[in-house]
Amino acid sequence: MKKIMLMLVIFVLSLTFVMKDKELISEAVDLQHHAKAILLMEAETGKVLYEENSAEPLPIASMSKLMTQHLVLNAIHNGTVTWESTYQPSEYVQSVVKKAGAVKLGMTTGNSYRVKELFTAMTVNSSNDAAIALAEMVSGTEEEFVALMNEQAKSFRLKETTFFNASGLDGDYIGKGAEQTNHASARDVAVIAQRLLATHPEVLDFAKMTDFTTSEGARLWSTNLMLPGMPQAFSGIDGLKTGYTDQAGSCFVGTGVFNGKRIISVVMDVETNGEDTTNPRFELTRELIERFVLD
Repeated sequence: MKKIMLMLVIFVLSLTFVMKDKELISEAVDLQHHAKAILLMEAETGKVLYEENSAEPLPIASMSKLMTQHLVLNAIHNGTVTWESTYQPSEYVQSVVKKAGAVKLGMTTGNSYRVKELFTAMTVNSSNDAAIALAEMVSGTEEEFVALMNEQAKSFRLKETTFFNASGLDGDYIGKGAEQTNHASARDVAVIAQRLLATHPEVLDFAKMTDFTTSEGARLWSTNLMLPGMPQAFSGIDGLKTGYTDQAGSCFVGTGVFNGKRIISVVMDVETNGEDTTNPRFELTRELIERFVLD
């Protein structure tokens, strides 16, 4: 009996060491590019293929627009607005337009803009004024829309997500406290992307666009450089949303189909290469997919 017990103890200890070795191997993955948080998962099953610090809430910048997209598409489906509904810029939207550093569609007083153009600008070029305009169209004010964003986050059972605006701009940038900045964990961002793609797959019709021409004749380019024909093009990628602010750093939630499976990747606050805040997030995304999906 004692011999049997001793053998059981040795077996359990051996399993413990094997598990620890596997954990160490997982933690010791040496990626060429680094980020404060990473998550890679299968969209259909939710199976996580790789993650680092994926539960910590962090500023999410324009990845916030994933929730804005979801709610606007909900509103279109339930008839609150249509693709042809028009909008005239409010004073608040005009104040955002005046901020030099804010990516924008550049709406002008007295002109009208269709929902489809606003949604395209928000999705392709990450236009912040377009995001706010859509929020006002759906809910009357951005504040009411933000309440809807947080309600939706709760319904998705997101534990580390809080929204303060529809665009993702840092709180201090728009005249509020720095603490009033949208934040979420990498896991929560992945869930938002997963729900958006499952409920409104038509979002990809916009997300895969490399550029578009506005009603006023300006040509705006996608911020997603991994799309076909773009500088960081990677076969299979067809979305989804970039982000960058002082607080959030360089971020990207990507999606594409590889080996017959749709994959969602999230990289947050990616380590920059000198002054290059753009390319490292795409290079890290490429590395993750090549290593954990295609390898």
